Amino acid sequence: MPVESRSPSRSRPLLTWTDAAGSHSVELDASRTAGSAEGCELVVQDKAVSRIHFEVDPQSDGLWVRDLGSRNGTFVNGVKVGDARVPSGSVIRVGTTDMTVAYQMSPGEAPSTEVPFLVDELTPASFGSLATQTASLRTVFETLGALAATDRSILLEGEPGSGKKALARAIHDASPRAERPFVVVECAALPKDPAGIASLLEDALSQAEGGTLVLDDPSDLPLAVQRELLPPFDAKAFRILVTTERDLRRLVNQGAFRESLYFQIANATVRVPPLRERPADLAFLLARFLGEEPPASLLEDLARLPWMGNVRELQHYAARLAADMAGAALAAHLDATDTDDRPRPEAMFASTLETPALTAPSGDLGRMLPIALEPWFLVGFKEFREQWIDLGEREYLRRLMQRTNRSSGTASREAGLERTYLYRLIKKHGV
Repeated sequence: MPVESRSPSRSRPLLTWTDAAGSHSVELDASRTAGSAEGCELVVQDKAVSRIHFEVDPQSDGLWVRDLGSRNGTFVNGVKVGDARVPSGSVIRVGTTDMTVAYQMSPGEAPSTEVPFLVDELTPASFGSLATQTASLRTVFETLGALAATDRSILLEGEPGSGKKALARAIHDASPRAERPFVVVECAALPKDPAGIASLLEDALSQAEGGTLVLDDPSDLPLAVQRELLPPFDAKAFRILVTTERDLRRLVNQGAFRESLYFQIANATVRVPPLRERPADLAFLLARFLGEEPPASLLEDLARLPWMGNVRELQHYAARLAADMAGAALAAHLDATDTDDRPRPEAMFASTLETPALTAPSGDLGRMLPIALEPWFLVGFKEFREQWIDLGEREYLRRLMQRTNRSSGTASREAGLERTYLYRLIKKHGV
């Protein structure tokens, strides 16, 4: 089955610009952070450019540019953008600097405004405990495998459940420090007072000496504590790996994360693609988790889901599905061999999509929640609450508008909401 991949033999974006330091021409084969800070991968000598201004990222459909919360914005062909694909011949303007985008063609290749990266990639690949059948994650494995042999700090970016901590462990195990300590600091779980944080971090730094220190979501650390990390990190008594769900570059621009610490921990940055960007992995990983090939009809249904909890959500789903399959098999066996009045297993494995009665005991409600919501209970309370409220509002509005045949007057009266507020909610949730 064809899957997307970055192919070195095909065309790559070429970025050219002139700034206070002179003329530059860079061929892009991976994502690059750009700005006026010396630590950026692409340095633009322009006083009107933010320290960490934007990102350029070559994808399967061409070059993408993302503004990172800059002061003056990022423009493509005169239009201010947050995230946009850049056709060949376009101009990216940052500050007072114009950067031209072109696509370098291989000999004999016809020009195109897009970058075709389509290859056949059927052979599974693995790195540590993770496995894949898609080229995008295979590239991540290859990159991290090469980085593992070095002492460079690595920033692993990705959504919840995408495998960042497992990759950190794999990097450690593949490194010369494999026999030394592997210490993970869950920054969100640290106490709130700076003194308590400092004490626990000091213990962790001591334990990690000679080995690997993993900071999980350091954006939760107070700025004062971030400053205290600089000297021990400079001492290089251990290797630093960072896992995060947030874009630390944006936090730097907002003053919520120290620039000096960011450049210290982001010596190399690797983005872990979410499951929805790796469709071949859905079937591949589910078969691994179940120990057998899932039905094609089931995969068609699963492919429509967003999988916001990524591989962790798929693991939870596979465990529940395996239990359901075992229950169904046992029920069929009992039907064929037994006629007594014992409870049938199917009653013990209720569908995860059933809506629990409002009168059900709270313990039962927890067991009846959809499996897709399981990863939500593994994040910080603030994030959980925002997701839960957002889901509830969206589902309430969907049912309300369906029930009232999309009559805003009827819907506003039934819900007890002002019509203008109802309109804002409908627009917010796209109902």
